Amino acid sequence: MRKVFKYTLVDLARNRFVLAFAFLLFLMAEGLFQLEDDPIKALLSLVQIVLALVPLIALIFTIVYTYDTQEFTQLLAVQPIGRPAILSGRMLALAAALVVAQVFGLGLPLLVHAPGLPALLLFVNGTVLAVVFMALGTLISLKQRDKARGVGIGLGVWFLFVLVYDALLMAFMFAFSDRPIEPFVVPLAALNPIDLARISVMLRVDLAAMMGYSGAVYKDLFGSTIGILIAMAVMALWIVWPTAWAFRSFRRKDL
Repeated sequence: MRKVFKYTLVDLARNRFVLAFAFLLFLMAEGLFQLEDDPIKALLSLVQIVLALVPLIALIFTIVYTYDTQEFTQLLAVQPIGRPAILSGRMLALAAALVVAQVFGLGLPLLVHAPGLPALLLFVNGTVLAVVFMALGTLISLKQRDKARGVGIGLGVWFLFVLVYDALLMAFMFAFSDRPIEPFVVPLAALNPIDLARISVMLRVDLAAMMGYSGAVYKDLFGSTIGILIAMAVMALWIVWPTAWAFRSFRRKDL
């Protein structure tokens, strides 16, 4: 696993897409802080951009990179290296590259312009989302042999989480507004890692109105430290289950 991790990480360090990702994050963050006199307003704008852009880039980059390095993966598979070691090394390297890109692209502007708990939560949640969607991207690329179909499924997954989820949730809450829906709130929140990340950040700046409809409903449930910890635990599950499924698929996959 160590050799696979090292080689993949070196390859990713030379990858222009990773460098472009870090540069794009830096330009957006620095630009917003320069345009806004109030760092909190810039931070709020950055939340909306980062929590939508980071999952998209992590998801699509993972899918494309997995397909582009398929021949190397086949070469590794015929070597005396276990398949779990191959996949774990690759996934750890992908996660490390995405995290390092965010440290320089997002972490540095936040540290300079808006040090504090909200900025820390944004960075942590952005990092966790990158790992979540890296795991989802790995799973998609292992389940689909066709690259175009895999990218299409990835875009569909992102579109579902970013846009469709809130629309469906709003329709559900309006349809059952005359009935107690509180028991369903937490399970519904757990279905969308992007909304969980947005809630945990926005509640810390006490602007529920900017969190979207679902965030306003969850304010009473996730406004405490315990609520934030619960949200992070659910986010951890979003990393675990696609990773476990990816390992199962890779062991059974005919390369």
